[in-house]
Amino acid sequence: MEIKKITAISFTILGITILAFTSVELISTKLSLPPYSFETEGRYVAYGLQVYTFLFLALPLVASLFLGGYLIFPSMFRRFYTAIRVLSALSAIGGFGTTALLIGSAMVNGFFTTSLAPIFAVVGMSPFWMMAILATSVLKKNKP
Repeated sequence: MEIKKITAISFTILGITILAFTSVELISTKLSLPPYSFETEGRYVAYGLQVYTFLFLALPLVASLFLGGYLIFPSMFRRFYTAIRVLSALSAIGGFGTTALLIGSAMVNGFFTTSLAPIFAVVGMSPFWMMAILATSVLKKNKP
């Protein structure tokens, strides 16, 4: 019982740490941008890529860590029952929807011309479908 509690707390602390680090890094990069000109255009492009990395990698990873912590020791999070239920439903819909949307967009744009492309699509979308699978497990476990 004690190991489960420590593991759940460590998953939650790791998720909070990753979220805080990436948020501070994103905010500090935004605040350090110089006025826009042709010479500084590359820094704006780099900031835009950093925003996409935050949205498509850091947030699903943080959500997966929180959901994994809940699945390991759910009684620790009982007071947040309704919030966890709503957020896990939104995470499941968002994860499966984003995966389907991006893979469908890749098929429309002709990404699947090589034999390894489906493997790249599955691996590339793993933060979203893992978050969606964990959120579905939380919804099944979190019944009244």
